Amino acid sequence: MQIEIAHTEKDQVEQSVDALLTEHSQETGFPYAPQPLVLKITDGGDTLGGLVGSTNWEWLYITSLAVDKRLRGQGLGRKLMLEAERIAVERGCRGAWIDTFSFQAPQFYESLGYEPFGKLDDYPEGEQRVFLRKLFTA
Repeated sequence: MQIEIAHTEKDQVEQSVDALLTEHSQETGFPYAPQPLVLKITDGGDTLGGLVGSTNWEWLYITSLAVDKRLRGQGLGRKLMLEAERIAVERGCRGAWIDTFSFQAPQFYESLGYEPFGKLDDYPEGEQRVFLRKLFTA
């Protein structure tokens, strides 16, 4: 048995690791079956922004949100977030969570009702990685 660096096989290794984790979570009574949630903003076939996440275990996890810098300030990020939350509620989710950085957009998420629940200091140095969550009302 050996450990190897496998950068060129990332997708294959990731699928294998996910399969092992899925098997283990099923054995423990918590089946891992995330449903992708992907939204995009398009214009003339060009993607100018979007949101990538998934729902699982009654939570929406947003991994990425971005809007082309020329379109920022027009409420598109907010619209993406609200649509993702709407879909998550339809899927039976009770909340959403996301992580960002102190130099990016924690205030944006807080303006949407997200509350910090954790911080990782000096990531990168002098900044923080910020974890935020929002509970949906019934």
